[in-house]
Amino acid sequence: MATNIPVGSPLARKVYSVGLFTRVQTAPGFMNLIAGDMPAEGNFAAKTKGQTSPDYPIVKAGDLSKGAGDAISIDLFNILQGKPTMGDRKIEGRMMPLTSSSMDVKINQVRGGADSGGRMTQQRTVHNLRNISMAGLQAWMQRFEDQNTLVHLAGARGTQSATDWVVPLASDNEFADIMVNKVNAPTKNRVYYANDATAPDNIGTNDALTLQDIDRIVSSLRESSVPLAPIKIKGDDASWNSPMWAMFVTERQWLYLKSRTSQTQWNEAMKYAFERKSAAGGGKHPLFDNFETIMWNGMLIKRLNRYAIRFDTGASVVTDTGGADGGTYTESAATTAVPVDRAIILGAQALAKAYGKSRSDYFYDWSEEEVDHGNSVETVAAAMGGSAKIRFRIDGVDTDHGVAVIDSYAPDPASAAGRTLLAS
Repeated sequence: MATNIPVGSPLARKVYSVGLFTRVQTAPGFMNLIAGDMPAEGNFAAKTKGQTSPDYPIVKAGDLSKGAGDAISIDLFNILQGKPTMGDRKIEGRMMPLTSSSMDVKINQVRGGADSGGRMTQQRTVHNLRNISMAGLQAWMQRFEDQNTLVHLAGARGTQSATDWVVPLASDNEFADIMVNKVNAPTKNRVYYANDATAPDNIGTNDALTLQDIDRIVSSLRESSVPLAPIKIKGDDASWNSPMWAMFVTERQWLYLKSRTSQTQWNEAMKYAFERKSAAGGGKHPLFDNFETIMWNGMLIKRLNRYAIRFDTGASVVTDTGGADGGTYTESAATTAVPVDRAIILGAQALAKAYGKSRSDYFYDWSEEEVDHGNSVETVAAAMGGSAKIRFRIDGVDTDHGVAVIDSYAPDPASAAGRTLLAS
């Protein structure tokens, strides 16, 4: 990036807009663990609707003709269904239709700004100020993208609150605007509970996550009439015979899962993850880039690290109560009696993430202005986009297409309840 581009130059806007988008889309983070590669600038529109691979949990799409308030349509092709034609029976009139489903994702502008301050302006060159601003705004935008993705997939914001959360609590009057598309709770056929719990309000102190829960859930997913499509990572030759899903657990869930697993089983789970990593071309995909990733019964289990979808005791959790067999999505609320954390199980085509045209004629925008009579420089990064969980009505039942969740008891490990659970 050239040092002689003046503040406010259209060239700086273009160079830094594309650079910021590229860095955010390739930086290590939750969103980029579960999405295919973004096409390079100039090639994005050349792909069908600019869509990334449908074999990953996140399907990204871009349309540079769309702006704030518009919607981008994302197409998903369905499997062929029909009986085979045998022998000399005429196949004419028995063709299976190639069908697709589509959903619209609304997009809007999101912005974040940095003020370099007057004293720094006097001590730093414009080039250094841009690099400092780029680093700060890239980290901020990455946190927003990760948290926005997490909340939509989980179907809830939860109650965890810390200074590095960009997405506010659901009670904030700007929450709906910030999320752009409605945050929908998990459909009834895509939510599970640890042990013998059946709803958020009857999760108790015996309902921490275990490997037995994962066995039970995997069995349910495999037998489901609307199974979760497995993830197919490029280079993973085992995916055709050994379907794989990814499960992201909170730090607390990971701690209690490990404490309830024998050392022999834990070593086996680490071995299974290593073997799958080797089968996937040496594990070059970042999904495998973690020292203590484990795998159990086809489920690759990873930690969410910093962020958690957590419900404190007494929190209100939105649930789907749409009839005994699912049916039409209907929102109800349940109140937790103990601290509850939510894990996310991901297959293919779980979330649609759409991007549109910003003022820079690209998906991200970068602008800078001298203020205070030239004593300071303010920098603003913006993105034109929106996310939505992929949901279709399948066999008369509203169904989250590629994501399920599991709620479990997860007290603060530093609390008396947490110490008791670890000692039990």
